[in-house]
Order: sequence, then structure tokens, then C-alpha cells
Amino acid sequence: MTIPARKDISEIEDKERRFHVLAPASVVVALQVEAGKRCTDAWRLGGAVIQSWLEAGCPDHIERRHEVGQ
Repeated sequence: MTIPARKDISEIEDKERRFHVLAPASVVVALQVEAGKRCTDAWRLGGAVIQSWLEAGCPDHIERRHEVGQ
């Protein structure tokens, strides 16, 4: 068996895929609640969050957002 040659990323179909991550139950519930508020599902919202983190260069720290009036 040989190792497949690398391909240019533009040659690979960029279709949606599910994968599993681990998080405390409270995080899963919070993600599901937030997804409901955004009229989507937890899979898509979680994927969007991970994608945004990757596009931001995988920062080591994310600042907590302060709500108006706090």
C-alpha cells in the first residue's frame, strides 16, 4: 500500500460533514439553546463557531462578550 499523493485543497470537495467533540453536558445544553435562538441546530452552530475560530488563526484566548447594560 502506498501513501496517497497530496492534492491541492481546491481539488477536494468541501462538503459538510459531522464529527464528534467532547464537552460538559452544560455546554451541550447551552449550545442547543443558543442554536434554537438562532433557528439552526447545534451541529451547524458548533461548526460555525469552530470555523470562525480557525479563520481567526486559532487564538489561544477569546474575550468574553459583554452584553449591553452590564
